[in-house]
Amino acid sequence: MIDDVQDERPIAERLFEAFRAIGPFKRRPTLGHAQRPGEFQVMHRLSHEPPGSGMRVGDLAAWLSVKPPTVTKAVDALAARGLVERYADEADRRAIRVRLSPEGRKMAGSFREQALGEIRGLVEYLGDEESATLARLLTRAADFMNERYGSACRGPCPHADEQGAD
Repeated sequence: MIDDVQDERPIAERLFEAFRAIGPFKRRPTLGHAQRPGEFQVMHRLSHEPPGSGMRVGDLAAWLSVKPPTVTKAVDALAARGLVERYADEADRRAIRVRLSPEGRKMAGSFREQALGEIRGLVEYLGDEESATLARLLTRAADFMNERYGSACRGPCPHADEQGAD
């Protein structure tokens, strides 16, 4: 048992360093006009809602695994730039929902295209076979983390239909 743990340690350390090195990708300032990663994540999540519809701040917070005031701050910043709109929930007039504005929807599409361009560069660098292996392994790693710690997506995950895309 101890030998197994010692044998796994170098691999675990390599994986840890690889994930740490990739971390800055999430914070790249080149993905549109989102000032902070949280703003990008809010826009990304809202982009999966049908045009004209949105989400409650509490649901966005749950999806992002943060507290509602954190999302409110991001929504305030995005609203000030005209990228999201607040509106009353038709089913519960006391509840406020958030949706992408037309400009926000356009920018979210631009984010996605830029991000896919970055990933296409990685596919060119790794090649098709290694890229497919990486996608398969990262999906398995995400499954492991979701089983161990719970899914970041509460309710239907908007990414579920994208797993085989691109």
